[in-house]
Amino acid sequence: MNDHIHHSDEPASHRPNQLQRAKQRIHLRYPIGALLLTFVLTATVAGCTIGTNTSSTSTSPQGAAATVAVPPSAQDLQQTVINVIRTVQPSVVEVMSQGSQGSAIGSGEILTKDGYVVTNNHVVEGFSTFAVRLANNQSYPAQLKGTAPGDDLAVLKINANSLQPISVGDSGKVQVGQFAIAIGSPLGLQQSATMGIVSALNRTASEGQNRTLVGLIQTSAPINPGNSGGALVDLQGRLIGIPTLGAVDPASGGAANGIGFAIPSNRVTYVADQLIKNGQLVNTGEGFLGIRGEDVTPQLASTYNLPAQSGVLVTGFANDASGKSPAQSAGIKVNDIIVAVNGQQIASSADLSSQLQTRAPGAQVTITVVRGSGKQDIKVTLGERPPNPQG
Repeated sequence: MNDHIHHSDEPASHRPNQLQRAKQRIHLRYPIGALLLTFVLTATVAGCTIGTNTSSTSTSPQGAAATVAVPPSAQDLQQTVINVIRTVQPSVVEVMSQGSQGSAIGSGEILTKDGYVVTNNHVVEGFSTFAVRLANNQSYPAQLKGTAPGDDLAVLKINANSLQPISVGDSGKVQVGQFAIAIGSPLGLQQSATMGIVSALNRTASEGQNRTLVGLIQTSAPINPGNSGGALVDLQGRLIGIPTLGAVDPASGGAANGIGFAIPSNRVTYVADQLIKNGQLVNTGEGFLGIRGEDVTPQLASTYNLPAQSGVLVTGFANDASGKSPAQSAGIKVNDIIVAVNGQQIASSADLSSQLQTRAPGAQVTITVVRGSGKQDIKVTLGERPPNPQG
């Protein structure tokens, strides 16, 4: 069970997920990996094509073709993008999964010269046989070495040597507005590259199946099903994130253009290192409150005569990695409505996850709850989120 809210058991790869509106969130998201191979590609993929030096042309009265002069600065930027793609592509792979439910395609990155590859967990989840195709079109059978469902990350291993690992950057230094390039296999089109910017930081997304991802990088680089597990890199060719989710337009139900989310590279490294060494996530390093909750809406408040119009209604408790609920130990009770953390308003479970999971275990926070007709401030020492939450 994720720390703060009980999600539907329907697989995230099969449906869109509605998100509550809040400061650090958007309306709906869909996983972009594990492209189910149940269709034939017949259309041209729209997006930002890069690495092509085209120019506007027109026919002069004399029949000579006119060209547009490109400033040296623009030429330098274009060449930089071309160089980044050429440098990164050998480190990005296509991941093919098979099982009783069919086949799927996602993407991944080479982490070590001897064949460890990181991808999204939802690219491999529910499948039994895996293969990895390199940029040179060589394919290798792959073994699933470890998964971290709560982080939507997994590590595969192929029997190969002298591979080119991707250069990993520090996602803590990423800035809104910087250029970002996504490389992967959208719609099964291997080694596709798109370009955009980092649109926002520290987004929160609910994937379903008890997963709430926090600290996500939002990007405008076009990403589509099959991009999951691929690379989001900066202009130095360094991995800054793994594309994982795309946005859904709540009005049309279709993909929302230019809104995608990536797991930051620092989190990828933290989790993947443990999966390579231990085959599982041993320490999450994330704070854990230990409640089960339901978002309070005006409709819910009216139906049950609740004393608050928004927040998180405590419906039960969940144990941290040590086997106890920090919230319950501190005095939080069932039917309390959490409305603030350290004075920051909480409107939904996504807000709560964003506030808490970015804090280290052992951190002390002040939880403001509405209880009956009054409010109370309760100090809670956060536990550690369990590696495999149940619920």
